[in-house]
Amino acid sequence: MQHPPSATLKILQGANLFASLPNETIAALGDIAMLQTRTAKHVLFLEGDPAPGVYVVSQGRVKISRISPNGREQIMTIVTPGHHFNIVPVFDGGPCPANAEIMMESELLLLPTIALRALVTQHPTLALLLLKECSSHMRSLVNLVDDLALRTVQGRLAKLLVHAATDEHKTPLTQAEVASQLGTVREMVGRTLRTFEMMGLIKLERGAIQVINQKGLMAQADDN
Repeated sequence: MQHPPSATLKILQGANLFASLPNETIAALGDIAMLQTRTAKHVLFLEGDPAPGVYVVSQGRVKISRISPNGREQIMTIVTPGHHFNIVPVFDGGPCPANAEIMMESELLLLPTIALRALVTQHPTLALLLLKECSSHMRSLVNLVDDLALRTVQGRLAKLLVHAATDEHKTPLTQAEVASQLGTVREMVGRTLRTFEMMGLIKLERGAIQVINQKGLMAQADDN
């Protein structure tokens, strides 16, 4: 059996999802993994496409979104290094539920659908891990629905800024991208950012957002 390249193993070992797996299971994943480099704006797949597999981000960022019939974008999540996406359709047999677009030059590992399904039958530890991850994914979607339905734009934006302030892989987002992630419009985001600035919670400088009162932002997220 040909051993997977050390670079592939390093990516898998550094991924949040697979870090706890035994070495032999990591090596088996490495045997099926395909290393890919993609440039900004490249579309990995669209909603409704057959699932190519589970992706792990090594470098860069990937936007996961859905588009409404009237063309409005809802960003579901932005995947950063060490994280993965597209696990659900690999195992439920359905098509991809969202679109995946590269935001900046990125390096990815693809674990192809058929090969990964076969591997799960041979490694019970991997099967249990992926079952737990699918359950966790469902919880995160419930939280997203909760945020959209029960929090104001002000509360959702405060929560997003707190999260971004603690993200070691953070990349500046445009106000349009923030609006798409929050399920609102750019003008509302701009007004809310100016309100936060007047409250002394953030500082706007040349399009960048600097958080200067994280505790105050958390209070806004909790109260709204």
